[in-house]
Amino acid sequence: MLRPLVCLIRKEFLQLRRDRTMLRLVLGLPIMQLIVLSYALNTDLRGVRVSVLDDDRSVDSRSLAEALWQADVFVAGPGLGSTGELAAALQQGDCDLALHVPAGFAADLAAGNRPVIGLHVDGTNSSTGGRAVGYAEAILRGLAAGGATPRTSVRFFYNPELASRLYMVPGVIVMLVTIISAMLTGMAVVREKELGTLEQVQVTPLTALQFVAGKALPFALIALVDTALATAVAMLWFKVPMAGSPAVLLLGMVAYLSVTLGLGLLASVVSETQQQAMFTIWFFLVFAIILSGFFFPVENMPTWAQVLTWANPMRFVMAVIRGVLLRGAGLADVGRDIAVMAAMGLASFTVAVAAYRRSSG
Repeated sequence: MLRPLVCLIRKEFLQLRRDRTMLRLVLGLPIMQLIVLSYALNTDLRGVRVSVLDDDRSVDSRSLAEALWQADVFVAGPGLGSTGELAAALQQGDCDLALHVPAGFAADLAAGNRPVIGLHVDGTNSSTGGRAVGYAEAILRGLAAGGATPRTSVRFFYNPELASRLYMVPGVIVMLVTIISAMLTGMAVVREKELGTLEQVQVTPLTALQFVAGKALPFALIALVDTALATAVAMLWFKVPMAGSPAVLLLGMVAYLSVTLGLGLLASVVSETQQQAMFTIWFFLVFAIILSGFFFPVENMPTWAQVLTWANPMRFVMAVIRGVLLRGAGLADVGRDIAVMAAMGLASFTVAVAAYRRSSG
């Protein structure tokens, strides 16, 4: 029973070997995308331009601006001489944040009062603006309090530098592996239809299960190679740690690939052209990425959207890869996620086999 399956797998690898362009794209392009996207999808707050309107002109007021500019987040913007210039600088995009120190600021501090400091922010990008204000308030609050408020000791686990790359790079790996595995299998069967060779395959002793497995296994191996290469680049280039067990990560990725490959084959079986298959895959891929927690935490989504994420395998693999790489999560921690993906993979392959059997019958 294995001989027809082995022959089909060999045929798939021979076709891929003959297509040198596709082979280079499959193995080389994901690494290039990983490097470019990991730098592009950087959410670290840097280079926020701060302009200061100092109506007090005291040592204390100058110390506020210097404290902001000494932080890695902020850089000095153009100087301001009036409230009109402050409004114009924000309107024209010359600064991202404007600090207004009122007259009498130093005197209020000396009298033990809590003077009001004005923070004016460009809210065009609400996320960046809100975070910039949070950073600035933390710095200014500490200075303006004059030691009157208690100090706190804060320690960040797993990502002490709060570097966004450690969070984003594993997500980029998942996205690239998803695209490669789903796209390759999405073209597997429908390409045979367009070339007119599917009928030749159907007259062979291959069963529907053997045919689907023979189409999936070569691309599963390619996807695993891409995963290994991308993970190596993440660790060596972006300094992403491997805090957990590589075996657990491998198990999670195999479970996830069973889903993407099964769904890709299903799209290929039910489509009549490669364009139809690609459109179908891209349509669902957009929703999968948005609802995976790649950009935004699932907990921040509306309740109805959180319910939808339970049908999204990318949500579970995101938890696995980030948990294993960053937190050292073991099988006991991510076992449920892996089990859910394995169940989804079994269901997708079952449906793909049934669809192929019905289409070839």
